[in-house]
Amino acid sequence: MLDGEGGYTVWGKLVPAAASLKAGALPIGLAHRVKLKHDVAHGALVHRSDVEFDANNETVKTRKAMEAAFAAQH
Repeated sequence: MLDGEGGYTVWGKLVPAAASLKAGALPIGLAHRVKLKHDVAHGALVHRSDVEFDANNETVKTRKAMEAAFAAQH
């Protein structure tokens, strides 16, 4: 289980939005109380596909909307 910003299991690295989206990186804002599907190596990029999301979570919905707006502009 990831404990999010300020926790012991998560650290972040700034990545340009386009690169983050292309890589499928997990935004740090979505790394709070999500369960990993499998082990991820220390220091490795955590991908969205590495965690289980609640599709009804408002934060997840908002992030998807933001990403769709970003993609439409680029």
